[in-house]
Amino acid sequence: MTDADTNSIGPNVDQVGIVVRDLHAMVDTLSKVLGIGPFRIMEWPLEGVDPQATYHGEPGNYRLLLAFATIGNTQLEIVQPLEGQNIYSDFLEEHGPGLHHIRLTVPDFEERAAGLEANGIKNIASGTGVHVGSKWAYFDTSQILEGVVVELRKRLDGAGGEGHWIVKE
Repeated sequence: MTDADTNSIGPNVDQVGIVVRDLHAMVDTLSKVLGIGPFRIMEWPLEGVDPQATYHGEPGNYRLLLAFATIGNTQLEIVQPLEGQNIYSDFLEEHGPGLHHIRLTVPDFEERAAGLEANGIKNIASGTGVHVGSKWAYFDTSQILEGVVVELRKRLDGAGGEGHWIVKE
């Protein structure tokens, strides 16, 4: 393994995120037209769970409607901002609905995050996740990836895969 291999984020994209104005309409269209689903729909943050959210380095106070479906080995996340200042509302205002981010789950989260920041790539949002024992951070890679943001995620419990959902069925 070369130094370039250990310093790169890696090729394993495990989630693609799309930001929309109407999540239910998007889920319905994806299901009917492309046969994608089933979707798990939930609001974030979850009631009674401190999301430890940030927005451009400051404490974040926002709500989202989220939908998740699995396509092969990749999770599709649909995000509809509901209230508060957040990167998803910013994206809708600046670009309209569309592809927002790709996510990479990495075991060396802190090191990868520090490496991105050391290279001038700003952390624009972070928090704890939808899955038990996960945390995430979004980095503004939109200038170098032509509009796409990168999300890094770490499973705090050390497990792989999607793990257990915090949300009740």
